[in-house]
Amino acid sequence: MIQWYKSSWSEIVKLLESNIYSGLDGDDINIKREKYGANKILIPKTKSLYSIIINQIKEPWVIMLSVCLIIFLYFTQFILAGIMLLVIMMSILPISLDKYNNEKSIKELESLNIGNARVVRDGRTFKIPLEELVIGDIVIVGQGEGVPADLRVIESEDLKVNETSVTGEKYVVEKYETKIEDKEITLSDMKNILFKSSFVVGGSGTGIVIATGMNTQIANMVKLFFSEEDKSTEVGKKVHEIINYFCIFVISALMINISLRIVSKENIKQMVCISAEFVLNSIPQGIVIILSVVSLFLLKKMEKSSIEFKDLSIIEKLSSISVICTDKVGSFSKNKMEVAKIFTNGNFIDVISDVVNGSSNEGDIENLQRMLHIGLLCNDTQVSTGKLINPKEDLMEAAIIKFAMMNGLDKRNLDRQHKRVVYIPFDNDRKILTTINSVDENYRANIKGSVDSIINKCTHIMKNGVELDITEDEINAIRSAGVSMSAECLSVVGFAYRNFNYEPSVKENIESNLVFVGLIGFENMLKSEAIDSIARSEMLNIKPIIITDDNKLTAFAIGKKMKLVSKVNEIISGVEIDNMPSDEFDRIGDKIGIFSKINSKHKVKIIKALKSYGHTTAIVGSKLIDLPALRVSDIGITTSTSKMVKKLSDIILKDIGFMRILNMLEDSRRIINLLKKIIVYIISCATAMLIFTSLVSLRKYNVPLMYIESFWFNNILMIISSMALAIQYKYEDVKCTNYKLDKDVIKENKPFIIFNGSIMGMGAFIVLMLTYSKGTAFAQVTSFTTLNLSAVFFTLSFSKTKLFQNKFSNLILGLNLLLQFGIMVLMGGLHVILSVDYWEITLAILAICIVISLFNKLGKEQYYD
Repeated sequence: MIQWYKSSWSEIVKLLESNIYSGLDGDDINIKREKYGANKILIPKTKSLYSIIINQIKEPWVIMLSVCLIIFLYFTQFILAGIMLLVIMMSILPISLDKYNNEKSIKELESLNIGNARVVRDGRTFKIPLEELVIGDIVIVGQGEGVPADLRVIESEDLKVNETSVTGEKYVVEKYETKIEDKEITLSDMKNILFKSSFVVGGSGTGIVIATGMNTQIANMVKLFFSEEDKSTEVGKKVHEIINYFCIFVISALMINISLRIVSKENIKQMVCISAEFVLNSIPQGIVIILSVVSLFLLKKMEKSSIEFKDLSIIEKLSSISVICTDKVGSFSKNKMEVAKIFTNGNFIDVISDVVNGSSNEGDIENLQRMLHIGLLCNDTQVSTGKLINPKEDLMEAAIIKFAMMNGLDKRNLDRQHKRVVYIPFDNDRKILTTINSVDENYRANIKGSVDSIINKCTHIMKNGVELDITEDEINAIRSAGVSMSAECLSVVGFAYRNFNYEPSVKENIESNLVFVGLIGFENMLKSEAIDSIARSEMLNIKPIIITDDNKLTAFAIGKKMKLVSKVNEIISGVEIDNMPSDEFDRIGDKIGIFSKINSKHKVKIIKALKSYGHTTAIVGSKLIDLPALRVSDIGITTSTSKMVKKLSDIILKDIGFMRILNMLEDSRRIINLLKKIIVYIISCATAMLIFTSLVSLRKYNVPLMYIESFWFNNILMIISSMALAIQYKYEDVKCTNYKLDKDVIKENKPFIIFNGSIMGMGAFIVLMLTYSKGTAFAQVTSFTTLNLSAVFFTLSFSKTKLFQNKFSNLILGLNLLLQFGIMVLMGGLHVILSVDYWEITLAILAICIVISLFNKLGKEQYYD
């Protein structure tokens, strides 16, 4: 890319063997396509839903269930086969669909290859698909069109482009055909290059294609996006690991059972069928659907608060975040600026409630009027139905409009009186913006920009309404004023002008011999909770990193006010990063609290450095060019309305306030603590069912409805109980030593799981054994009642108090108890439920389970002194 902007367009047309009038011919097109490839950005292939489902079926526990399904079908036990098939479908579909949706989000990048281009070929103008463009094609672009490839401008008719997707700069850029002599410049300063995916907002132009497909600048961003492999493991995969881990115990119990049956020389066919039913009853297949239902509920709760998570895995990663990188504006300061202080005529003028605090000096007033005129004419803000709309999202331009209106000046009237004839946009090299406007029968260049850039171009100064030669002392006073205002947390802009008695040309050195008028300090007021949010982040062990467009002096003043930094060397600028050896930056990257004037590549470098220190990172980005940083970071948060950026981000917020992010992080920690409890609950209940099934099988009791009880217990009962816990999530702790959802959750709580699972499972078996002489129907209903109600009351073991703190959780608990009685009536009949023996035996065992549930709390030391 670098060589193109330094060469004249005529040299490039000749070099690429093209013609600005007739374009390429048919033979040239095919040759160039073979040589340079198609104009297509290659997006990695995504997995199909079919392949994802196949991968899920390969899980050991799913293979076990599939083998059992085949056994049931072989022995024509179609009811059991149907239940088994339903269990398998319910277990693999939620995870598969979730993974497939994540794969589909990558496809959003394919929109970069969609569209048409106007091209000149064989002397005629055609409209062709983007993919058919080749190097050397002559392309015409106009207002409302996207740029189809990287182009070197040949002709520009007031061509203005929004290239935020490539450069990240918010301002509209004016493009021209003149070559640029500078040796090395940034992408935003390549004013004679049009980049693919940019958007033409004004004028028209013609260009020659200099890069296509994977050689374009936007493709470099896509390559950077995919260069960082996502090494995180989805929660679905971890749930599989949990079930596979539990299956070790199921297989162990199954082997003991089979061994004893072999010793007793049982019929092989009967043994195989019993073993298959044993597996169906013992594996906690419902855990996947339960976590899916609970997750959906929690994600919907978040969505009502205008927070959208891609999936449950994001909540898990967010809970362990240790660094958050975010913009100052929006996160810590309000999304608006106000004029706070003015320096002109050698004096400071304070501003109170958008009105100048009356100056008796007429010279100050005259200077101020000129400064406001410059500020209004060098301004793209539109006033529509009382609202200020700025296409560049320039808060300072909006602030000066508001300030001028409060002081009796109307931009619309001024624009009509002083028609704009030339516009020279701001760029990072000049750091100034210029317009030329008519003044009576003459012209005036109105200029605003950084203090140093303005001062270096001034030869005169306006004092008391009169132009005088500027002195060294006055230059030093202006610079001191700028420093003083920056130290007061103000963003400082200088204003100057130059008069012409003729209409100057853009090719003239308009921005020289300027007359300095004054400085305006803009305040981007901090939110009321900004300082408190920094203190709160420290309590949560979160390191906040601020990204700002302020200069280092202003950034330091703000950082010190917020108690985020105490030394200037805790702030670093993008220019310093560029001129710093990588190893030095990697060494100090962890010590920086504020980054000033950085670009998207700097963000990627910052995130990588932080991750090398062991941090789990989150970054906020809103533009397409932020995608690489959003990808590299562990968590990518966006407020963008762009469909593509939203699809490829992890979290979507409407309000990016830092306190809101911390609230979201605390909620994620509560949710992970809750899900760990639900996993412990499910595995404990599965342990109870495993023990009950094993004992029933070993004693060879005939329990005909065991498979129905197993399906109900593992799915319906546990879903309802888990929802009672889920509604309670706001009462969970935000502090934890481990926020991972994996099999370690079982290992860490193994004594609790085994103890409570044994109590429930053995209790139900004791009831079965005591009532078996009263008939199979009576025994199975009594034992099922004991097992089910024990599992319902067991949810109280996960509350901080004796009952749940949330009344709806207690209501669900009560409804669950009634539902279990209802299903027992359907299963055994009303005569069983009304039997005295039923209640005597059931209540005796249940009393023990209830007492244990009320006093044997999970993590009791966290709840009670």
